[in-house]
Amino acid sequence: MAMNEPSTVLMIELLSLEHEQAGYQIEIGLTRDIGYARRMLTIDEFTYEQLNALAPYFGERMRLSLYPKWDPFRNSYYSTLIIMNQTFSETMYFACSEFYVSQLLQLKQVDDPHVQEEMTVETTPPSIPPARRLRKKSKKRVGRLRLQSIMFACLVVVLLSLRMGSQDMDRAEGLEGPLLGAAEEIEQIVSLPFIPPIGKIEPTPIQQDESVPTPEASKPTPEPSEPPQEQTKRYEEIKLTGNKYTYSLPKGYVALSFDDGPSKYTKEIVDILVEHEVAATFLFVGNKVARNVEAVKYASEHQMSIGSHSWDHSKMTDNGVNENQNNLAKANQALEQITQSPITVFRPPYGAINDKLAAKVTEQQMKVLLWNRDSEDWRRKTPEDVIQFVHHTDPSGAVYLFHEKKITVEALPAIIQYLQGKNMKFVIFK
Repeated sequence: MAMNEPSTVLMIELLSLEHEQAGYQIEIGLTRDIGYARRMLTIDEFTYEQLNALAPYFGERMRLSLYPKWDPFRNSYYSTLIIMNQTFSETMYFACSEFYVSQLLQLKQVDDPHVQEEMTVETTPPSIPPARRLRKKSKKRVGRLRLQSIMFACLVVVLLSLRMGSQDMDRAEGLEGPLLGAAEEIEQIVSLPFIPPIGKIEPTPIQQDESVPTPEASKPTPEPSEPPQEQTKRYEEIKLTGNKYTYSLPKGYVALSFDDGPSKYTKEIVDILVEHEVAATFLFVGNKVARNVEAVKYASEHQMSIGSHSWDHSKMTDNGVNENQNNLAKANQALEQITQSPITVFRPPYGAINDKLAAKVTEQQMKVLLWNRDSEDWRRKTPEDVIQFVHHTDPSGAVYLFHEKKITVEALPAIIQYLQGKNMKFVIFK
């Protein structure tokens, strides 16, 4: 990866809380488009106590939000910690300081050579449950602090509801406070000129409208030397090179991607995309294909890009090499029998990728594709929540991650119209 290209932070996992003589720290796992690494992050006592009040944990994965929010009513920041395992996820709120927000911003300083060097140290996610090193507390104190956390979360929800209901407040610009600029900066991703080896934008042929009448014989025909008039396209195609996991798009370009299909929603999503004259990339799970053959066929026939999301949606970095090889091959075989074309795009479940898995992906003649805008629609409650996520992020250069869910389908027309209103050019990946 060239040093003048930005690396994108995709996810931050909380691995441990530390209170040493040097101060307060958290150990985090950073997933970037160039790999995975652990890092110690210095935080302040206030944020440390807020996080510690959410304990105890029992070996679950703990995902820290990249986007703290400013609460003008309480004149402070708050953020979220998502605790999850294979059967459930729970979102917990905690207050945080300006210093904590600034530390998150520093993680996005892509020109810092120390960060670039650090990310090459380790590419395998931790296999030991991260919560093992967290400090234990008495049951009495735990109950009291957990109650405080729940009360704080309820207050935040009420305040946000009041703000969202205000008709004269602009949702994207109405927040006020001395630290608002820092919160907005967290959500901004730098877009670079789109040059090799990132990928090459190639035009996608557009079918002629058969309803257009042919010229009458009496009308003059253009001279052969005149160049044909260029037609307007609503989306283009990018060929992945495999040099990195997330492909930066140039300013003014955007990509929609849908995970975890095929499903009963696939055809409806395709119809919405076709109606708005755009396309998207679908990442299908192999063991769902047999139950949804027509959905895969429908997406393929309507020029959607189809990739693999593994055979069984397992966390493949925990699997053996041979197991992953069979996993990838089975998914590809199931999809290629329907599409009658090679599957060349792969998105690992949970975004978990390491060198061994990447090597097996390459052996299957595929390229890894992650994302740089996670809608988290799997945990949102209403279509409006999904729409507001798009409204509050910079769409230029974005690769959006969505899932085949009912609320996402309901939100999709408004999302496409919003992006078209911003003059975004849609792309799909091959």
